[in-house]
Amino acid sequence: SASLERSKLLLEYFEDDKPDALVSFSSPEAGRVAFGLGIINICVSDSPHAEAVSKLTIPLADCLLTPWIVPEKSWTVYGIERSKIESYKALDPFVWLSRKDLSEKFHLGLNIDKSKTTISLRLEESFAAYIKNDIYTHEFALIQRLIEEFRNQNIVILCRYSEQVDAVLKKFKGRVIVPNDIVDGVALLQQSDLFIGLGGTMTAEAALMGTPAISFFSGSYFVERYLVSKGLLTKPRDIDGVIRVSKNFLRDPKMKKQIKMRAGRIRAGMEDPIRVIVDRLDILMRAKLNQELSRK
Repeated sequence: SASLERSKLLLEYFEDDKPDALVSFSSPEAGRVAFGLGIINICVSDSPHAEAVSKLTIPLADCLLTPWIVPEKSWTVYGIERSKIESYKALDPFVWLSRKDLSEKFHLGLNIDKSKTTISLRLEESFAAYIKNDIYTHEFALIQRLIEEFRNQNIVILCRYSEQVDAVLKKFKGRVIVPNDIVDGVALLQQSDLFIGLGGTMTAEAALMGTPAISFFSGSYFVERYLVSKGLLTKPRDIDGVIRVSKNFLRDPKMKKQIKMRAGRIRAGMEDPIRVIVDRLDILMRAKLNQELSRK
């Protein structure tokens, strides 16, 4: 399988120079290789709802680092001890947002008419194990309604896979903007008047930046619920709700300013997860070194 092939390639990469530790964002391949090599395995994840990946990674971790809003019991069901779980007071997009000057405008490189309103839509991770296999049905229904309701505006569809690009262009070519190359997410969100997400990370990124954001993710997860509770994200029940909320956001510029200020206050209360990861890595490596020295 592709997963076994990735594990093999990773193992070959480490063949001549075995590292002391491996840090991954809940990667089954990384966890498998770290366990096999007998090196420190640090796992970072904010997604206990991703059951298949969590079952393959969490039990093998020497330490799991996760946002403070995710309860420990959501992780211990996968077999990890509480003592191996450490939380940080931040959401993952804060790592890169805190390293950018968000007042600076970044160049996007897309052919967008700046005189028009821009609505950006991020498609779901349709190949993920936790996504039901009703491929594109509700996504295409949503895109069709957006085109009908906002026909004179920029509608940017961000795809995750080449298959999604092909499918969207086949059905909606000429009516939406579909980037073929990698897009700077921060730059796009800066230029977006509204973001609609069918996944997790970019939805959280938009919310933390203060871009009016709607979640149309088919499930539910802790990060999403936190952002909704803080007034940075709205989660309508159906497509009619998405259209209604979208119109409310776009007709009220005061609301956009309020959301941006609220997002700034919430970001100001967050810590740098990288610092927490490095500190934990330092502790684990010192402990392992002392253990090895005591054996000599």
